[in-house]
Amino acid sequence: MELTTAKAVAMLALGLGSFIFGMIPACFSEGTRQKHPLFISCLLCFGGGVLLSTSVVHMLPEAREKLPNYSELMLCIGFFIVYLVDELVHLFYGPGNDPHRQTYGSNEGTSLLHQERNMQQDAEMVDRCCGDTANPRMCHVSHTAPCNKSSSGVIGLLCALFVHSVLEGLAIGLQVDASQVLLLLGAVASHKFVVGFCLGAELCASAPGRLCAHIVCVALFSGGSVAGIGLGAGLETVQAVKDSIAVPIMQALAAGTLLYVTVSEVLPRERASWHERKRSAGVAQLASVVTGFALMYLTTMYLDHDAA
Repeated sequence: MELTTAKAVAMLALGLGSFIFGMIPACFSEGTRQKHPLFISCLLCFGGGVLLSTSVVHMLPEAREKLPNYSELMLCIGFFIVYLVDELVHLFYGPGNDPHRQTYGSNEGTSLLHQERNMQQDAEMVDRCCGDTANPRMCHVSHTAPCNKSSSGVIGLLCALFVHSVLEGLAIGLQVDASQVLLLLGAVASHKFVVGFCLGAELCASAPGRLCAHIVCVALFSGGSVAGIGLGAGLETVQAVKDSIAVPIMQALAAGTLLYVTVSEVLPRERASWHERKRSAGVAQLASVVTGFALMYLTTMYLDHDAA
């Protein structure tokens, strides 16, 4: 097979395959999601484990190869960038920004009434969570879901996966041998399709019923690898691109973005949604996270072994 044909096959396979896998979660009807809510939650937790492993096991070591002294710092900077964006969105567009809602002076009685009501609700939460015979000290009531009116988490997730897809596509496009192109195609496709499915599941959870937005986001994710392959194939200064420090910096920043979305958006939301509904749900969610993490870890280790 010629080199140009191999790269064209890689573009078609990655673009079409990741789009199909990203659209599979949208095929589940709303009735199916409501009928099996714990299964959907475990599926999202599985996706969280996949994203966590992609960040710290797959993307960070790749960045460390060319940026050994500052890769962890770049990861933290990516984490804090999305954290900052999330807080700015909450500051300017979040609830509670109306100063007229504050109570002063003659409204002290109303404020005390709200405080008393909140204390009563906290006490009821402890009773529901721990039961009459359990020790209340053993139950924590800090499981609160992230602000669901902020779309910064989904945007950060999409941007990180798009950058990662472009960089992976660039690695394929820079190859000068058709067999190496096909080898990298199998390596990238084996985890890109799984990540695409997890992205689709997260989009369904964050913006249910918005099919057009789902299609656009999945199309952007799928087009990242296609754009990367095309960009790499069109570049003449191959060695200059391979030696560029911008590639590992972008890789580490994207890893930090994925880390924030996973530990500050996806997992807290799913844990909070089931904390008071079913005690055993937390164990099932943990098992799903570990399964997703282990799957991506084994995939990454297998691919690294084959590459070596």
